Amino acid sequence: MRVSSVVRAFGLAAFVAAMQVAATVPADEPAFIADTQYTAVFTQSQNAWLLHPAAAGALVRQDVRCRDDAPVAPGLWLVTTDAVGQVELVAPSVTPLPPGHPDRIPLLACDSAVSGGLHLPAKLIQTLAREHGAVRIDG
Repeated sequence: MRVSSVVRAFGLAAFVAAMQVAATVPADEPAFIADTQYTAVFTQSQNAWLLHPAAAGALVRQDVRCRDDAPVAPGLWLVTTDAVGQVELVAPSVTPLPPGHPDRIPLLACDSAVSGGLHLPAKLIQTLAREHGAVRIDG
């Protein structure tokens, strides 16, 4: 075997080994920092909201369950209003969405007959719209 063939074979073996290691190392998950990137957390498995009010130093926990809505993809969501004033969650590009998952989710009052959104008490929706620009959704 020639020296150049040995070098090529060794280089190829090293490349393949490096690719296998790279494939097993998980990608870095985005790190979100409370009070700087979001001021509310919704833990879906517990139907619990943890609010970080800007004016008060205390955390506020609200347990809410209006109905069983479709799960929202975990990650950072922005609280905005649409063209007609409906409060909604909008997924920024940093939030990975599964195929077919909407990137906009309307926040609907508990008594709303509309489906396809996240149903919450009207007072909580008003608080989110007024005091919270971004929320972190947990599974």
